[in-house]
Amino acid sequence: MMGLKRSLKSLIIIFFAVALVCTSVLPVAAESTTSAGTHWYVIKDIGFALKVPPDLKIKRAEKKGNFIGSNDKIRVKIIRWNQVSYPNLNSLYKLVGKHTSKKIKKVRRGGLKMVKVLGLKTKVKYYILAPNGDDYIITISPNKKKNPKLRFKDIKKDAKAIEESFRLPKKIPKGAKRITIKKTKFPKPNYLVLVNSSNKISKKWSDKISTVKAVNSRGNKVKAERRTYKAYLKLKHDLEKNDSVYVDLDYGLRTVKEQQEIIDEYTERYGYAYANRIAAKPGYSEHHTGLALDLYLIIDGEEVYLNEEMEKYPKVWKKIHAKLAKYGFILRYPKNSGYPYEPWHIRYVGKKAAKEIMAEPGLTLEQYLARS
Repeated sequence: MMGLKRSLKSLIIIFFAVALVCTSVLPVAAESTTSAGTHWYVIKDIGFALKVPPDLKIKRAEKKGNFIGSNDKIRVKIIRWNQVSYPNLNSLYKLVGKHTSKKIKKVRRGGLKMVKVLGLKTKVKYYILAPNGDDYIITISPNKKKNPKLRFKDIKKDAKAIEESFRLPKKIPKGAKRITIKKTKFPKPNYLVLVNSSNKISKKWSDKISTVKAVNSRGNKVKAERRTYKAYLKLKHDLEKNDSVYVDLDYGLRTVKEQQEIIDEYTERYGYAYANRIAAKPGYSEHHTGLALDLYLIIDGEEVYLNEEMEKYPKVWKKIHAKLAKYGFILRYPKNSGYPYEPWHIRYVGKKAAKEIMAEPGLTLEQYLARS
């Protein structure tokens, strides 16, 4: 009996010894790219950073401001949307709601303000409001170009790790590997360009500007030159916050065809004489530059956009005009200037010129340029 116990004890010791040896030589599973081997991309255009696997290379797309990155499994796409009317998360949320039938939610992560589209089964989709007021759409999806059979469930874990990393560059952990994509150099046009009844717009002008799109409170799309639009956003925010004055964009950049349509509309509404006096000939309108904006008022929640109606609020326009120069705008057609008075028509010329022009009531851009 004692001999049997010794034999069993020996067998147990041998069993555990063999198990220990076998365990030490078993292969160890490779770590997921979501937890190791990642690095950060910093996209300065957007003020945006995200963490991706090392084989996912993000590059600038041909279209300025767009970025695309992919590996064998995942495709990341960041595109400029240019739809927000003014820079806050609530407006972005409302606008996204108009563009999708899916449920959405506001997300604040790493200093970023975003709207996530819920219930998508093929991709992750966010609308991002950049600190500079621009808006972008970022999607994470299976790279079906590399592997047509891939489904979202195959990349779900990796996609979640990427989306949870979204943040401002200054929120990146210390010591993280960064790969910076240089900032896009947008064209800087001559902000003092003169277009009037004697000076036709250059055929090459459109190549000299970068434009953005906005949607106004009436649901109309409005285009404007990039810096002009950003200056308008600051003006709008100031007026709303400090003066309880609410405005929106009626017109911005117009093509020659669209200018003719405006003339036709004014002719039908006000008659040929008025239309000919207040609307420039196609090719000779400041609106072709993208630097001129026509505002309309929002009074007690109601849009006031007809010329004859807007003229009934001189005190409101006075508050608006008082702040134009601060943001680089001038009242293009002031009273006693020889041009029909248009309190709604403002023009971006840059802060220095705006302060000098607006310091002299009635001074026109033509007169200012004649001095230099």
